[in-house]
Amino acid sequence: MRDRIAEFKQSSHTCLLLAHPDIGRLAGAVKELLQAYGWPYLSIGAELADVLLAEMPAHRPRRVDRWMRERAGALSPGPVLCSEIALLFEPSLALDPLRMLRETSRVARLVVAWPGEYRDNVLTYAVPAHRHYRAWRGPDVLIIPLE
Repeated sequence: MRDRIAEFKQSSHTCLLLAHPDIGRLAGAVKELLQAYGWPYLSIGAELADVLLAEMPAHRPRRVDRWMRERAGALSPGPVLCSEIALLFEPSLALDPLRMLRETSRVARLVVAWPGEYRDNVLTYAVPAHRHYRAWRGPDVLIIPLE
């Protein structure tokens, strides 16, 4: 993983996903990266949940987008290590989380713990039986499938 991280740091890519379906494995990778690089850390779910509670439901999708850019900007230039992204997949928000992360990475480089898989040029979120399961063919982002 460290070789791929070094490549990312030297590349023009602004968003890197660390993909694995096991949340525990992702948490271990996040911990390892925090210790190795000391990057700023953003727990999207923990912070965003508090922000959305104060918003009317109809305004929440726009608030998510604005909050993501503001938080990334505060931690710019990054890389910012992001985890706990499940809230971005909440159906009532009607978001495209991958698009949002790519756009946010223009404000600050992002390394995102992604609970899913990348196989045969298809990125998935969760597992097919999960109600928030999503899939993207040919995602325009750098991905490291964790072992």
